[in-house]
Amino acid sequence: MRALFMDFPDDSRVADLRDEYMFGPAFLVAPVTEQGATSRMVYLPAGTDWYNYWTDERLRGGQSVKVDAPIETLPLFVRAGSIVPVGEPVSSTNEPQKVAKVQVYAGADGDFTLYSDDGKTYAYENGQSSITRLHWDDGARRLSYEGVPVEVVGR
Repeated sequence: MRALFMDFPDDSRVADLRDEYMFGPAFLVAPVTEQGATSRMVYLPAGTDWYNYWTDERLRGGQSVKVDAPIETLPLFVRAGSIVPVGEPVSSTNEPQKVAKVQVYAGADGDFTLYSDDGKTYAYENGQSSITRLHWDDGARRLSYEGVPVEVVGR
């Protein structure tokens, strides 16, 4: 979790924005902090486009938008160019986590490194792990990879 000014130092509007944050490089989280509120204003930092995670609506950065925020829906946005692996459901930590698909949020080039090991032992210390490097070329609208192939859904 990081304050927005750390990822967007050239956007003066995020310098003192205290109720939004980045979760990793892809997700902008805007929690509802007012009791009973069902919507809120969210500032989307300039320099990139953003996708509403719930509606897939693509929005230009550098503006404030009003978003619905019923109690069961956290306002969440994804930065254009992000590559987001989505895991299959697991019943317990004894099951291996498999990648079900990869979400690509078009609008900029992007990179993602997916690391995997057995999740139980120290076998990774002996090289028993895998790395898949994903690259989204926005101009060509093409996702490429080195390593284990994964299913892809695009935007």
